[in-house]
Amino acid sequence: MLVAATGPGHYHVRTFPVSDVCLNPFKEKFRAISYSAARQLRRLLAMFCVLLPITVHAGPTIAPGDLALRHDIQVLADYGIIKGPVSTWPLNWAAIAADIEGVRNRGSMPSSVESTLYRVERRLRQSTQTNKPLFSAGLSAAEDPVRIRSFQNTPREKAELSAGLLWSDSRFVVDLNVQGVDSPVDGDDVRADGSLLGVNLGNFTVAASTMERWWGPSWDGNLILSNNARPIPSLTINRDLTQAFENRFLKWIGPWDLSVIFGQLESERFVPDARFFGMRFNFRPVPSLEIGLSRTAQWCGEGRPCDFDTFTDLFLGRDNVGDAGITPENEPGNQLAGFDFRWSSRVFGTPMALYGQLIGEDEAGGFPSRSLGLGGAEISGLSANGKWSYRWYAELAGTSCDFIKDDIFDCAYNHGIYQTGYRYKGRPIGHGADNDAKIGSFGVVVVGEYDNQFRALIRVGKLNRAGGFDLRNTLTPIPLDLISLDLGYSWVMGKSRIELGAGLEDLEFVAAGSTTTDFRGYVQWRYNGQ
Repeated sequence: MLVAATGPGHYHVRTFPVSDVCLNPFKEKFRAISYSAARQLRRLLAMFCVLLPITVHAGPTIAPGDLALRHDIQVLADYGIIKGPVSTWPLNWAAIAADIEGVRNRGSMPSSVESTLYRVERRLRQSTQTNKPLFSAGLSAAEDPVRIRSFQNTPREKAELSAGLLWSDSRFVVDLNVQGVDSPVDGDDVRADGSLLGVNLGNFTVAASTMERWWGPSWDGNLILSNNARPIPSLTINRDLTQAFENRFLKWIGPWDLSVIFGQLESERFVPDARFFGMRFNFRPVPSLEIGLSRTAQWCGEGRPCDFDTFTDLFLGRDNVGDAGITPENEPGNQLAGFDFRWSSRVFGTPMALYGQLIGEDEAGGFPSRSLGLGGAEISGLSANGKWSYRWYAELAGTSCDFIKDDIFDCAYNHGIYQTGYRYKGRPIGHGADNDAKIGSFGVVVVGEYDNQFRALIRVGKLNRAGGFDLRNTLTPIPLDLISLDLGYSWVMGKSRIELGAGLEDLEFVAAGSTTTDFRGYVQWRYNGQ
């Protein structure tokens, strides 16, 4: 598959069977042998060719963090322009380009989404110019940076300076980014977050990556893998195009995506240098429904078993003491697994959706148990002339085990062996509210014709509800009641984007009955040039 921008609304997207390209050089040899032998040889070669690096383009990806761009992509998905799943971030630009090209060729598109499509195409053209470097830079300053991050990429530290270079050709993609930060909480004042070195192998890209990730349909929090913690350095395998299976027995799955992660956690942990494994498969069996299946695990590390048999037990779910003779000494790791969904419909022409996520902290009978849960609803709309659009969402999350009936505290994101828990660099890998929280949120995003963006987010919740004093909870060691309001506005100036944000947070210390009110704010400048 080859994708490259050739002009406004035009992309060179070419797909072809891998076996045809691979087998062409052998056609003369086939003629020189018997029919049956040639047939068998062709089958064997075709199976082998599927694994070869035949496809032509390792495309750049779309990192999570831009709420307005995600809103635009979801609008195109809800209107049937984007066919594939869009809940596994980073997304691949190649899949987006292929779907847009297909709609452009057919000429079947509602006029009301033209402005939305134009904004996505503009980002696509900028990011998919092959053999041409794309430079970027950024600067931010923040007072009391927000600790519970939503999908939106807000500053992590008080001051940050960044620079980046993106380049890709027919096989490789190089996306290098470096940041210098002031007084970091984790001690890393120079970082390479958001970087990727990838190579295309068939319809997959294999990469060394420090890109942020977001697995699921939610907007404010994510129970299994979010951008709340800094990205884990990983070897990743991601599917490029998301077209459906051609096999008649598998066609019902519809367009599908696959992401696999092999990551390395930090040394400053109870079990130093533990490893991180993640796998997600999501698909759209019908245009109105997207389903995701996710698994993650912490394993290996100093003093822990790290061999292939250990990983096999982990992969097969044999990671509880007593399973297949597993003892505390050889327990493979700490797993989370579950599913999510997003179902959409149009009521009186207005796109609406319900979504949910259920993630098990433990396993029973081969299925996830002791579940954390999240659910939400959203409505999006377009102005009469289609020049601006909006989305609001309401979301509720419970991060205690068996959150519906029992509320088992001190369970979620914790583990008896990996006692640092499901956390990286001092922040939860899953939901930003950490364990034992119950939190509701209401958010709005409005996007204008020229990509000016307005955001608002209200949160109300109870944090660390277990009581007592627990230093494992990275947000608060004691119970707190939270009410907060955050506002953001950004606009484009040439090749730069300027963003302003402000927030007000009210915290009540449950045991003491006292309350504090804090103000926060930030300013951010980002440049993307060529």
